[in-house]
Amino acid sequence: MSLDFALKDFYRKRKQTIPYVSTIALIITLAIFLIHFSTSFNLNTFIVQEGVYANLYFFSGAVNYTYSQFNIIILVLILIFAVLIISVITSSFINSKKKDISIMKALGTLPEKLYNFYITESFIIFFIGFIIGYLLGLFIYTIFLIAIDFTKITVFFQFDFIFSTILFLLCFSSMFSISWFKLKRIGKKNVIKSFSNDIEYDYCALEKHTLIPKWLSSLGFNLKFTISNIIRKKNKFLHYFITFFIISLLIFTLGLSALVLNNSSKMWVEKSQGENIIVIGHNDVLKQYSSMYEMYSNPNTFIDKNDIQFTNESYLFNWSQIDEIGDIPEIKKIDQRLIEFCDIKEETVTITTPPNEVNPQGSTQTYGQHRSGNFPIIGINSSNIIQDFEIEGRFFTQDDAHLNLTISDGLAYNYFDFALVQDISFPNLDNRFGISGIVIDSFYSGHNAYIDIIEFRDMLNISENSVNIILLKIKNKSYSLIKDQIEMILINNLGNDFKSMDLANVFNENLNFINTLSSYSLILIILTSIVSLFSFYDLQKGDLSEKLRDLIIMRSIGSKIQNIRKILFFEGLFTIVPAVLSSLAGGMIINSLFLSDRVYLPSLDVPFMLIGLILLLFIILNYFILIPILKRIKNVSFRDIISF
Repeated sequence: MSLDFALKDFYRKRKQTIPYVSTIALIITLAIFLIHFSTSFNLNTFIVQEGVYANLYFFSGAVNYTYSQFNIIILVLILIFAVLIISVITSSFINSKKKDISIMKALGTLPEKLYNFYITESFIIFFIGFIIGYLLGLFIYTIFLIAIDFTKITVFFQFDFIFSTILFLLCFSSMFSISWFKLKRIGKKNVIKSFSNDIEYDYCALEKHTLIPKWLSSLGFNLKFTISNIIRKKNKFLHYFITFFIISLLIFTLGLSALVLNNSSKMWVEKSQGENIIVIGHNDVLKQYSSMYEMYSNPNTFIDKNDIQFTNESYLFNWSQIDEIGDIPEIKKIDQRLIEFCDIKEETVTITTPPNEVNPQGSTQTYGQHRSGNFPIIGINSSNIIQDFEIEGRFFTQDDAHLNLTISDGLAYNYFDFALVQDISFPNLDNRFGISGIVIDSFYSGHNAYIDIIEFRDMLNISENSVNIILLKIKNKSYSLIKDQIEMILINNLGNDFKSMDLANVFNENLNFINTLSSYSLILIILTSIVSLFSFYDLQKGDLSEKLRDLIIMRSIGSKIQNIRKILFFEGLFTIVPAVLSSLAGGMIINSLFLSDRVYLPSLDVPFMLIGLILLLFIILNYFILIPILKRIKNVSFRDIISF
C-alpha cells in the first residue's frame, strides 16, 4: 500500500519530484567521480609503469604527500557536500507535502501510515537518484581515464568500494533521519498549524524586523518586500544558505588548494634544482646524472647501480686540472661533488619518555623497521652548495659532518619511520650517521642523501680532491656565450670524453609535470562547479510550485513582472552574499589547517579575487534562473497551480 501510494504520488507530482531526483543524481555523480579519482590519484598506483626501466620511486615524496592531503580534503568535503545537499532536498520535499499531510490527517489517516507513505517516497527519490548518479559517475570516470591515456601517462581503472559504501550509508542515514524527524514534527501539529508551508503558522507580519537595518528596508518597496519574504520563510532561506555555502566552500577550497599546491610544488622543485645550472663531467656520467633528475617527471625512466659505476677511475678528475674555469666572469658559483650508489640501512631508535602527570609510568617508543636499499649518495661541501632546498630540520655543517648527513624527502617518507631521530648506516662501508635534516628534492625522485665530500672520499677510499660532477651557477642566459670556452678547457685538460651540459631542459620537464598535476585539479574544479550549479538549478526547480503560488497571486493583484524579477533577484542575492563570504573564511581555515605547514600561501588578494569570481558566478546564475520562473508566471493560471 505504501509503495503503491508513493509511486503514484511520485508520478503525479513528477514536475516536482524529477528535479529532486536530478539534483541527487548530479551530486552523487560528482561524488562518485571525485572518490574514484582521488583514491587513485596516488600516482604510485595511479600510473602504470611499463618496461624494464619502470621508475620504482616515481612521485613518492613531499609533493605526493601534499597532494594526498589535498585528496583527503576533497573526499571529506564531497562527503559533507553530498550529505548536506541530500538533507536539504529531503527537507524541502517533506515541507512541500505539509498540505497533503494535513488534508490526509483531517480525513482520518493514521500518522504511522503517513510516515510510511512519504518516507517510502523519499526512499524512491533517493534510490533512483543514487543509482543514476553512481552509474553516471563511473561512466565519467572511465571517459576521463581514456582521455588521460592519450597523454604520455598511462592509467588504469581502479574501482572503489569503501568510500562509495560510506557515501551511500551517510546519504541514506541523512535522508531517513531528516524524513523521519520532519514527518514526526509535522505529525505532532494539529491540522490547522500544519497547513502552513514554509511560513510558520504564528508568523506576524506586523512585527518590526529588529535585526534588519532600517536604511536597508527603506531603499524601496522591492527590497522591503524581499526582506520580509526572507524572514517569514526563514527555513527556506536556511536551506538555500546551506546549499550556497557548501557549493561555494567546495569550489573555493578546491580552487585555493590547487593554487597553493601548484605554487608550492613548483617552488620546491625550483629550489631543489636551481636556475641557470651547468653540470660538468664525463659523457656517461652526464647522461645518467640528467636521467636521474628526469626520474622525477618520467615514470618510465630509472637508473640504478647496474647502469653506471660513478667512481670508475675514468670518471674521476680533479678540480685543479680545470680551475681556470673559475676565472670566467659569467660563473657565479662552483659546487664540486662526488656521487656514487651505496647500500644504506635504516637503524632503529628507542625513545623513552620520563614519567609525568599525564603518564605516571612513562613510556618507550621504538622507531624503525631495518629497511634497506641502494641509493645515490652525493658528497658535497655544505658551504658551497648551489641549491636553496626547502628543508625540515637543518643541513649538516662542516662542524658536525662526521656525525650527520642530510636525506631527501622520498627516502625519508618511504624508508624511515621518524627520520630526524633515527640513524642511517652504510653496512658495506662500516659507517653510521645521524640525520640532521630532510630536503625536498627532485633528484632521483627524492631518494638520495647528501654527505660531506671529505667524509665520503674517506669512506670510498678515493684520493683527495677527486670529484666526478661539478655544478656551475652562471649568469642568466649566458651558457651560449661561455659554452665553447668551457668545452675547450675540458678538452685540453681532461680529454674529449668530458663535456658540459645545461640542465634547463630536464628542469623544465619537471616543472611541466607539476603543471600537469595542476591541470587535473583544474578539471576537478570545473567539473565540480558545473555539477554544483546544475544541482542548485534543479533544486530551485523542485521548489518552483511553492514560489509560483505566491508570485502568481502577486501578479494577479497588479504587480509588474519587473518588480517580481527584482524581488526574486534580491532574495537570491541576500542568500548568496552571506553564504559565499562565509565560505571564504571556511576555505582559508581548511587550507591553513589541513595542508602541509611547508606550503606557500598566496597573498591575501588571491583568495579575495577567487571568492569574488565565485560570487559573480552565483549572481549571474541567480539572474538566469529567474528566466524559466518568470516565463511560467506569465503562462500559469490558478487552475494550473492547483493541478501542479
